[in-house]
Amino acid sequence: MNSSRRVASACAAVLAVTLAGPLHAESTEAAKIRELEKKLERSLELIEQLAAKIKHIEQASAGLGDAQTKTAAQAAKIEAIEKHVSEIGGNLSRRASEDGLPMHGFADVGILKSGESNRAAKGRKGAVLGMFDLYLTPRFGDRVKTLIELAFEAEQDGSTAADLERMQIGYTFGDAATAWLGRFHTPYGYWNTAFHHGAQIQTAIQRPRFLDFEHDGGILPAHTTGIWLSGSWGLERGRLGYDVFAGNAPQINGVAAGSALGTAGIFSPAVNAGTYGGSGNLNLRHVGSTSHRTSTGFNAWFEPDAWYGLRLGVHGLRAEVVDDAAAVNRTLLGMTGAYATYHPADSWEVLGEYYRFRNQDRSGGTGNHGSWAGFAQVGYTAGKWTPFARAERARLDQTDNYFGVQANGRSYARLAAGLRYDVDPKAALKIELHSTRQEDLGPGVSDTYPEIRLQYAIRF
Repeated sequence: MNSSRRVASACAAVLAVTLAGPLHAESTEAAKIRELEKKLERSLELIEQLAAKIKHIEQASAGLGDAQTKTAAQAAKIEAIEKHVSEIGGNLSRRASEDGLPMHGFADVGILKSGESNRAAKGRKGAVLGMFDLYLTPRFGDRVKTLIELAFEAEQDGSTAADLERMQIGYTFGDAATAWLGRFHTPYGYWNTAFHHGAQIQTAIQRPRFLDFEHDGGILPAHTTGIWLSGSWGLERGRLGYDVFAGNAPQINGVAAGSALGTAGIFSPAVNAGTYGGSGNLNLRHVGSTSHRTSTGFNAWFEPDAWYGLRLGVHGLRAEVVDDAAAVNRTLLGMTGAYATYHPADSWEVLGEYYRFRNQDRSGGTGNHGSWAGFAQVGYTAGKWTPFARAERARLDQTDNYFGVQANGRSYARLAAGLRYDVDPKAALKIELHSTRQEDLGPGVSDTYPEIRLQYAIRF
């Protein structure tokens, strides 16, 4: 009997030990789950408290006077300033601990149909490759900044060209001054520094024609190789910013093919012969030249606190430009102008820029020549959709050698309209229609042609 009891007791002990492990584990897991539930409840309570505080602050701010309104406007202005820095600096790091080689990129593809014309540059249609753009921002701490932009683009002859669009190294002294050295986007107006070679970040498909990049026939140096100082500081009623720069003056190459010997013995474009006279394009001389000439310029802007999203600016550019004609034309290029932009939150987009030229002929003795160009663009964002429209106009004096020898240095007018759809924050689908009237083809001669473009643009 005692033996039976001992056996039973032993079995009970073994069973207890056997079940103790799972029961203990089960108890431990249950404890962990209860602890996590408690933490989750505390987190939810904290979130509710924070939400209540934020709501309280917003309600209090809504009832306060000008001081609180000004504080909110200044906070919004800080956000706008940070956005502007990212536009010209490519999300450059402000933290020394983030050393590395960040790389971003842009790409676009599309479809084009251009109206028929007697010009080889028009009458094209079909699928097209846009630009593949690599955007590197090496980080070396809080002070040293670097921006390198390498673009690959399909040419009309089917080849692919690679261009080092920007390579600039900078040093930040503070908000009021950052110095850059290298090749950068010339800081005139707003468009040329706000929108670079990545098509996804701009609303429209095309830039205003007279602001095209040099290899696309732009009539102004969109890039400069030299030194650039920029900065901004807060004032009592807004924010004031500036850019000053100096660099290599451009040269116009490829002039001879579209020029003829004038009656005065001066090598000048045949602009009144009923043909497209000029054939030259700007060469930015980014490796210097044997006879160095300098370009200088400035840009000053103000953003008032009372009108969040508004920027008003003035700008100027001065350079001595020569070409490669048999009898060299030498022109002192002088440009001044003004611009305005309005970007309140994510609704309206209003851009307008004006350029006034006062060029002096320093080789042919034809004196001073006045010309002008400008554009205005309006868009409105509603959800993922942004319809937009733009008007452009350029009146360029054809007796001015600077414009007369350039392939796109002719007067023109263009109306454009389109629609952008943001597929997601990093991809956009756009359609754009425009009609262009080309002028200065001879006495009383002009040429109007339509064009439609579809573009799918991404960034990464």
